[in-house]
Amino acid sequence: MNFLERCRKGGLKRVELHGNPGTAQGRALGGKRSARYFKKNPLLAQQLGFIIRKAIKYPGRSIKLAEFIGIMLGDGHLPGTHQLTITLDAQKDSQYILYVRDLIRDLFNIESVIRKRSTGQGIDVIVSSSNLRDYLIKQGLRTGHKVRNQIDVPEWIQRNERYRLACLKGLVDTDGGLYKHRYLSNGKTYHYLKFCFTNYSQPVLRFVLDALCRVNIKAYLSHHHVSIYSASEVRKYFDIVGSSNTKHINKIIDSNNALGEVPELVERSRLLSD
Repeated sequence: MNFLERCRKGGLKRVELHGNPGTAQGRALGGKRSARYFKKNPLLAQQLGFIIRKAIKYPGRSIKLAEFIGIMLGDGHLPGTHQLTITLDAQKDSQYILYVRDLIRDLFNIESVIRKRSTGQGIDVIVSSSNLRDYLIKQGLRTGHKVRNQIDVPEWIQRNERYRLACLKGLVDTDGGLYKHRYLSNGKTYHYLKFCFTNYSQPVLRFVLDALCRVNIKAYLSHHHVSIYSASEVRKYFDIVGSSNTKHINKIIDSNNALGEVPELVERSRLLSD
């Protein structure tokens, strides 16, 4: 076999393996084969400047995942095609930021970056992973503007009581708050805690109201807020649902409504286990 025949045979074999490089189909086939090769050889891909999808753990549906979905529905975003961002308050949520970071690591076996914004008090927990983004979309999250799209809680969470309460906890830990209500009686000032959850998606607001009503907590929906006005009902919320955000727990501890039950409350407010 002369040189030209060997070249022709090699060229035909290449077309057979990788497709005709002059067609879209051939380029796609060659690209897929290259991607599979570099996925098996990530160090070589990195040396050549190729970006390979990060491997992640794909957890089953669980209480922890439901809580994380609640966090994403509250302060999370899915911008672009390969990233997720959770925006919190650098001061008020200083401990909760670390909790969210550890939750991401525990659920998906992937590291996140914590980045303070150049202006204001915002701080972002950022994960760059197309695989994680795609997985979360399969679990019911949506890309795009959450208010314009009027996002809702995934159906698999709404159907399960334990998942429902875990998601509620994630939502309230991000978009909820406690504030002191003061009143004067017989010349003496009293105060107690009230609860307010704020969101601009009506389906999410209805989910929060429904989840509270299902555990017999009296709550009220008005415009963009779900509120609990009674101190005893606020206590009931933390007894049943709990919190992973120390800013909420500290307010309960500091309030006169703690009534010596703080250690039990804090213990119940730890991450729910499966």
